[in-house]
Amino acid sequence: MYCVSVTVLTLSALLTLTSSEVFTSSHKVQRMVMDEERMLGELKLFIVQNYDWLKNMSIFYSDRLRDLRFRDESLEGHDFYHPNTMYLAIQKFANDYSPVLGNNLQNFLNIQRGSGQIFLADKDDIAGARRSLLILQVVFKMSALDMARGDYLGFQGPPLKSNDAMQIGATASSEEHFNECIEWMNASITLYNSTDSTSLATIPEITAVMGRAYLRLGDRARAEKIYDEVKLLEPEGDEVGALGHELNKQVEFEFEPPDENFQNYSRLCRLENRHHIPDPNNPRLVCRYRETLLPYYRFKEEILSVAPFVSVIYNVISDAEGDHLKGFVSDKLTRGKTEEEEGDIVLEARINDVAWIADAESDLASSISKRIGHITGLDTSMREPYGPASAEPFQVVNYGLGGRYEPHMDPIMAPPSQLEHSGYRIATFLIYLTDVQRGGSTVFSKIGIAVAPVKNMALLWYNFNPTYEEDELTTHGGCPVLFGHKWICTKWIWTYGNTFRRRCGQTPEATQLDIEPDMKRGYK
Repeated sequence: MYCVSVTVLTLSALLTLTSSEVFTSSHKVQRMVMDEERMLGELKLFIVQNYDWLKNMSIFYSDRLRDLRFRDESLEGHDFYHPNTMYLAIQKFANDYSPVLGNNLQNFLNIQRGSGQIFLADKDDIAGARRSLLILQVVFKMSALDMARGDYLGFQGPPLKSNDAMQIGATASSEEHFNECIEWMNASITLYNSTDSTSLATIPEITAVMGRAYLRLGDRARAEKIYDEVKLLEPEGDEVGALGHELNKQVEFEFEPPDENFQNYSRLCRLENRHHIPDPNNPRLVCRYRETLLPYYRFKEEILSVAPFVSVIYNVISDAEGDHLKGFVSDKLTRGKTEEEEGDIVLEARINDVAWIADAESDLASSISKRIGHITGLDTSMREPYGPASAEPFQVVNYGLGGRYEPHMDPIMAPPSQLEHSGYRIATFLIYLTDVQRGGSTVFSKIGIAVAPVKNMALLWYNFNPTYEEDELTTHGGCPVLFGHKWICTKWIWTYGNTFRRRCGQTPEATQLDIEPDMKRGYK
């Protein structure tokens, strides 16, 4: 055990106390020279206070370096497609590094050396990973025992232990997924009895948690039966006592049924990895060559919906261009947030990391932005540095464990300051930078469309109908990634510069297909 109980004064904190722009004051220079003995005394105190911690850190470093050199190569690369592999890696790093780094953990994470950013999981990442596994279970309707054994709808990975299953079940209870809580607790007991008896909780305690879940589901009779059994086996258990307390107080729990919108979102996410459209016999849903502003420049397009207009356009970029976009942001990714978030609150509706690439930052990004303009017939100029702009920088997104973005609309997003006078997001052009083996589809929950990721393919839709009203039918979301890595790149196109490129329809019933010929002719 490397962790020691000591109050750690970091060297950076010491320097903060003794230094502050010395060159700005002759008095400070004089004090620096005259007070060196006192400063050395503080340094000695720092060494004494941190000696045991640094000694243990050195041992930890040597042991980890040895383990790293003999690490199984199977941990590299492709195995991180599986959720259990990612969960166990997060858990191991958080449990190993957080205790030994102690109060210096955040200072260590802030260190920047060379061009690479340091990433290190902590206890909050473990909690987030458990919630993500739970979301995968709920959306894809998987068995907790299958997941614990590493079987995700046929994608096999490393198994979890009894204690992992118990803690995921506890997370399910706190998230009010009580049926899933019962499943995970049953899985924990199965693993405990068959292969693994290292659980932090005993069987009666695990069973008592199940009893509390049954009580919240309204099955009081089963909860009472469980309590009668477990109180004989472990009457002093915390969970046993909590179950008895809730039964004695005659607490009534209200169980809310699943949200209908989320149910529809989940149903679409469970479709096989193919494009799904609600009415494949519609004669206007066709495959065609999409003509661009350049007559010799064409792309294969599949129309999935006419109103709202939604289509996929194939081979918009090359593999090399996609790799450039991912590499450009690899050290710039930060947690994605939603409009509703305030301060340090991060909502679980969005699990991904994002970064931005302005046209001026990359010649290749500028080239792709112009290509999107040719394809859509819209202005995508950014007009650096202050705008107003006709399009946003590219937003590159990488989805993590169970990564998702629950249904939302694009026009309601608050514009960045440089787009203050740019109007609204009239169109979304989303490019898939990777394939995804299972999950990760983009779904339009109100019109029943699911679009599976295809590498280098773009998904195009208009957020406003031809009468320039926000189109609620464009409500869409990103499904959880079950197996694989998902990267996307989005260009949002704004009203500014496009008022006369995409005009209103001639009639209230006009669709995008009706005004398309006018756009190509320039309304002549």
